[in-house]
Amino acid sequence: MLENEKSSKIVSLRSDHGGEFQNEKFEHFCEKHDIKHIFFAPRTPQQNSVIKRKNRLLEELARTMLNENSLPMYFWTYAVNTACYVLNRVLIMPILKKTPYELFKGRRSVLSHLKVFGCKCFILNNDKESLGKFDAKMDEGIFLGCAIQSHAYIVYNKRLMTVEEFMHVVFDETNPKLQNHVPKIVDEEDITQKAICCRIGICCRKSVS
Repeated sequence: MLENEKSSKIVSLRSDHGGEFQNEKFEHFCEKHDIKHIFFAPRTPQQNSVIKRKNRLLEELARTMLNENSLPMYFWTYAVNTACYVLNRVLIMPILKKTPYELFKGRRSVLSHLKVFGCKCFILNNDKESLGKFDAKMDEGIFLGCAIQSHAYIVYNKRLMTVEEFMHVVFDETNPKLQNHVPKIVDEEDITQKAICCRIGICCRKSVS
């Protein structure tokens, strides 16, 4: 797919001796397409430090995204995909001063469609199911990322307990954890009255003593 898109040929691949890509069938595939398969020593991340650092960064981001929204661990694949999706569009390379998306596509990415991972959302039925006159037209869901192959959002439907792609989605990006920590607004007159009462109490205690 990359060869067709970029009109260039894959020259080499690098992997460790983990066993996933170390088999006779894959070696025949590389020989057939003139791809050089390079191995580095097992348990030596310094030989492929760029990939190891990127994987570690994606893991840390995914862990934070899941814990921040109290999501179950089986959503980790969507968290990693979303973290990689966002990094490719916002992370600026230090030397080239461009994002990976801009380097690969040759144009700047649009960020207006990005939403908060794990936020509450509402999915429009959109004639998918036959509804009664007073049935709800929307289902509550959880936003899990943006689809790569289509202009749609990946959403977990709480009612159907399925993950699907939807286009007609309304998002609620407010964090309930932060709402619980918002300080209450106190009237200035109330503060003044409490201060006066406190002052009167101190004077009374002095006079009694």
